[in-house]
Order: sequence, then C-alpha cells, then structure tokens
Amino acid sequence: MKQNKISNVTIKWIISIILSIGTGTFIMNILENIELNVWFARIIGAIVSVIIGLIFYYLWIKKTEK
Repeated sequence: MKQNKISNVTIKWIISIILSIGTGTFIMNILENIELNVWFARIIGAIVSVIIGLIFYYLWIKKTEK
C-alpha cells in the first residue's frame, strides 16, 4: 500500500510539472507575440510556471502526502 501511495505522488508531481511548464510557455509565447521584450516575456513565463507549480503542490500534492 505504501508503494502505491508513493507512485501516486510521483505521478502527480510529473503531471503538475508538465502542466506548470506548459502554462508558463503559453504565457511566454503570448507575451512575445505582442512585441514585449523577449527577456521580460521569459521572466514572466518563469514566474507563472513557479506560481502554477506552487498552486499544484499546495492544493493537490500536499493533501495526498498527509
């Protein structure tokens, strides 16, 4: 049973990382298309990725670990 719980947490981590990176990339592409400086777009995309990753951690992964 413990192995199954560890596997579930690992899968949730992988899904949350993929979704947060995808969201950050999406925001970065939108900001680059509106002719914003490429470095500002990358920084904002990275910040969005971190925020989405933290939201996934606190709302989805942390509840499973308890």
